[in-house]
Amino acid sequence: MIAPSLWKVRLQIMGLMPERALLRLRRAHVAVYNVKKIKPDCIVFNVKREDEEKVFAIYPDGRYEGAGYAPYTVRKIRSEGLGKYVEFFKRRMGLFVGALLAFALILFSDRYVFSVEFIGTDVYKREALIALEEEGITPFSPYKNGKEDIVCARMLALDGVEFCSVKKSGNRVFVEVRLSPFPTRFTDKGTMRAKHTGKLVSLTVLRGTPLAEIGKEVLAGEELVGNWFSTQEGEQVRVEPIARASIACVYDEEIAAEKEECAFAIAYLEAGIQDTDGVTKKEIIKTDGGYRVRLEYTVVESINF
Repeated sequence: MIAPSLWKVRLQIMGLMPERALLRLRRAHVAVYNVKKIKPDCIVFNVKREDEEKVFAIYPDGRYEGAGYAPYTVRKIRSEGLGKYVEFFKRRMGLFVGALLAFALILFSDRYVFSVEFIGTDVYKREALIALEEEGITPFSPYKNGKEDIVCARMLALDGVEFCSVKKSGNRVFVEVRLSPFPTRFTDKGTMRAKHTGKLVSLTVLRGTPLAEIGKEVLAGEELVGNWFSTQEGEQVRVEPIARASIACVYDEEIAAEKEECAFAIAYLEAGIQDTDGVTKKEIIKTDGGYRVRLEYTVVESINF
């Protein structure tokens, strides 16, 4: 609560010899402050807020019926001290309350989804709306974070979809779906397995779940990437994996051949080295039965990449 002594009002008293009016206020035990004579017949001064009515009772300003003639006229100019700030806020209370309500409404409504809009193609609009609804993202309902990757994984599993993005901006959810400009090719829907035995050098997974650890030895036929996507709730969503792996391999065999070039060619074919692979080291040693060939090479394997 504001102390009365800190809450004052500014008054103006007009009349012949206004100093006499101040004497009468003093006799009535009304304290006046900051007295200033601005005209011969006009003085401005401050009184405590609780003394305001007493001043107007002594010198009516016409607000009381039957006040009659008064030699002095008192008029309120403004509040002083903390009082002026209180009156400022009182005059603008409706504006402040409206602004607070509008701000609260914006904060509350920002959690909700009012519409779903599509960017790019809307060929799979129906499938996207179904995926969003199943994950709890529907108009006029609270937005559920953390479901974007699940929806995108389901969209990327559709034929020809090469890019998907789900984002919320304000009260709208934007779904961007883009199709591949190239003709649809055959996709392998199974798990990616290693075709060579060696050390896993790198593994790039764009879609699917990595199952092998980089730097570890893998065997031919061992699973490298699973054809599913794990959600935060532990559920598995089936997808067509997109991945590429590099495996460092070693070929070390004795080959019966008359020439070194023939031994190298046979070893190259038996190792299954492709044009995209790279031989990092080769060693060919003459033996009694032919040549011992040792090749160190890196193969690149991929699935739907």
